[in-house]
Amino acid sequence: MVEKRAHIRVHPGTGSQVSNVMTDVVIGRVVDISENGFLLSTREVVKPGMILQLSVKLKELAPKTIEMGAECIWSDHQDSGLTFAGFQIIDISETDTQLLVKLVQQLATD
Repeated sequence: MVEKRAHIRVHPGTGSQVSNVMTDVVIGRVVDISENGFLLSTREVVKPGMILQLSVKLKELAPKTIEMGAECIWSDHQDSGLTFAGFQIIDISETDTQLLVKLVQQLATD
């Protein structure tokens, strides 16, 4: 199968945390991430069109975190109670963009 994505997706190590900045609650973990989006695994209700302000902690960036605004593009609720949701990054600082780009490049070459 030919990959049609514009950006490389990478899989961060275990232990990632995605928190809702507005509630300060951990809502899930990153399954994969790219320069423009990520796949979230969560037990929260997440539906397409939802826009969240998020803080992403990845062990590769510790102790730094990446803050971003992201929109849910799609979600798939599983019988196990997990939901997988694809998010597009819609608002991120230049500093956090640079961190994310560096992380993706690092993980892509590992």
